[in-house]
Amino acid sequence: MTFISKNPRSYFGLFVAVLCLGASTLSQAKDEESDAEPEVSLAKLFRKANIEVKGYLDMGYMAHSQTPDPSVQVFDTTKNSFALNQASVTISKLPTQGIGGLVNLTAGSNAGVICSYGACSGNNLNANNTTAGSGGFFDLTQAFMQYAKNSWTVMGGKYTTLAGVEYIDSGADTNITRSILFGKIPFTHTGLRAINNVSEATTLTMGVNNGWDQVTGMTASKTVEMAVNEAFTKDTSLLFDIYTGDETVLAPATAGVNASNMFTTNTFTAYGGANARAGNRTLLDMVFTTNLTQSLTFILNADHASQQNEIIGLNQVGTETYWGVAGYLNYQINEQYRVSFRAEEVRDSSGAALATGVDTGGYGVLVGPNTVREATLTLGYAPVKSFELRGEIREDRADKGLFAESNGILSQSMTTYGLQGIYKF
Repeated sequence: MTFISKNPRSYFGLFVAVLCLGASTLSQAKDEESDAEPEVSLAKLFRKANIEVKGYLDMGYMAHSQTPDPSVQVFDTTKNSFALNQASVTISKLPTQGIGGLVNLTAGSNAGVICSYGACSGNNLNANNTTAGSGGFFDLTQAFMQYAKNSWTVMGGKYTTLAGVEYIDSGADTNITRSILFGKIPFTHTGLRAINNVSEATTLTMGVNNGWDQVTGMTASKTVEMAVNEAFTKDTSLLFDIYTGDETVLAPATAGVNASNMFTTNTFTAYGGANARAGNRTLLDMVFTTNLTQSLTFILNADHASQQNEIIGLNQVGTETYWGVAGYLNYQINEQYRVSFRAEEVRDSSGAALATGVDTGGYGVLVGPNTVREATLTLGYAPVKSFELRGEIREDRADKGLFAESNGILSQSMTTYGLQGIYKF
């Protein structure tokens, strides 16, 4: 048992003793501080300059019943493997008015897939961004300057696309695997973008860039982007965007296809040489988002794309078209647990967008018109705000074989199991 004195003199004596000890300690600390060099904190300097620094680590394990095809699962191309998917850092200063900028660096196995032509740290000939690691394991994902004044913001440099629901940033997505449609839209653009906040509900975006995933332009012409985002209520919004411009098409070295008879020699010898030429590519993208309740969100994404001068059959060049629809239901069970369900269907008119395998030309082997459907269920557990553990099961089914079995036969279905940990800092 502890006894506390009720004598006021005892309290006064104790107070004086503590005060003397504190003064002595403070005096000693000041003497030591005067002798030592002043401490410089990088974090303090960033905060003082209003510069934000953040990042994340994404590691996981993926297991597939068959060998995955990169035209369906753009990142997960190894049958069974642990992987450091992404280690990303973003440094930014983006004031609402005035000059700012952002730099986003990504390392890991995903970097070689998202890297842009002209800036890959690997072989730099990653024709369709479908072979993981072919572009190296480091990517300057974004680097742009911007100037904001009143309702206008103008950006110049390399930045992520407006199209689609999902992100390169793993922590911003609700599933482990990306959708099929994520691999059928651009990742980034290099050029100029202007954004006008017409009202609190309406945002207009317009821009011009080198095209899909190109730091160095592959054609002389440019791609135009236009978008409108309308927030009908605080819980419901609609985004519509369009990309159109010439894109380089690389002819496959597939047996039975005489590419030299279909593609005339041009000056673009660094990328496909005589087997490359340009054709208009147009992408129409729509994203509808609504919060059904405080815990339940529904998202619908629809895409339609066309590419001219594409290989569409045996010794045939024409216009390739594909379209797809993806739906998402995200439910926050409580502060720690959440569940996400995704279902989608992608239809390819000729098989060029859903080409199976990768031949020596770095391009998929055509199997003709095909339709692929997938359903994905993901459970997320976040014991703390900075970390989330995810588990996932996914089923893919195609009208024609896409997924290689161990004996080389192409299967029409594939099951995927995934485990992922994401740490944000």
